[in-house]
Amino acid sequence: MPDKQIADYLRDYCKGESRAVTSRELGAVFGVRGSELRGIVNRLRCGGIPICSSEFGYFYAGNEQELSRTIRQLTSRIKKIAAARRGLISAQTLYTDGGQISLPLEGGDSS
Repeated sequence: MPDKQIADYLRDYCKGESRAVTSRELGAVFGVRGSELRGIVNRLRCGGIPICSSEFGYFYAGNEQELSRTIRQLTSRIKKIAAARRGLISAQTLYTDGGQISLPLEGGDSS
């Protein structure tokens, strides 16, 4: 896995938001696709590597403000995902069998 290489690259060449690199560019440099790159970035972040992102791409945090903005962005995404999860949980009642037997209203029992 190119995790360390990507972390080193971002630290050495993409420090600060003004030097952000798009995921497409970063993926091309290391020969990884978007979903794999997102997984790598997630692992790096989980390991305490200050990889930030913005509308301009990925970058190594240049200061505490950049890191705080990325933390706020992730917190906002967490809240939106949690709200969607709650909505889907409430929708489960549409598919839950209440355990009751239903009988046809017309035609009834013909015995």
